[in-house]
Amino acid sequence: MSGATPAQILSAAGVPFATFRHTPIRTHQDVERELGLPTAQLLKTLAFRADGRFVLVSMPMALPANYGRIARAAGVPRARLRRADEEDLAVLGMAPGGISPLTEVADRTVVFHTSVPDMGTVYCGSGRADETIEVAAASLVALVDPVLADVAG
Repeated sequence: MSGATPAQILSAAGVPFATFRHTPIRTHQDVERELGLPTAQLLKTLAFRADGRFVLVSMPMALPANYGRIARAAGVPRARLRRADEEDLAVLGMAPGGISPLTEVADRTVVFHTSVPDMGTVYCGSGRADETIEVAAASLVALVDPVLADVAG
């Protein structure tokens, strides 16, 4: 388990944020139907495993992910990058539909799409499928200190 929740990580760092509960979400369609939030402000976070470590990738919900670019940004061969399964997510303390770029797991690389720092207020996973975090993108970037790369395609 990762220890602190994403909300606890934000609180401990003094980063202003809000959370809100909703029905559980797992897909892009669930997000659109249940949350009613501006699509341009929604971040999806994808979780991968590569060479024994986690790779977390946050990017605008509307952009398609390019696994080759993700692998390059994370510094691993594409052939060794695989989507994290539910068992892997449990190690992170997260559920499908609630993946967050905020974790205390030490062996990880976090990648943000190059557009994230300029997105203003964003909505991202809280670790739970029934809760979303609202936070300033600039604050999230400053706290996470991710690799910035164009991982869309």
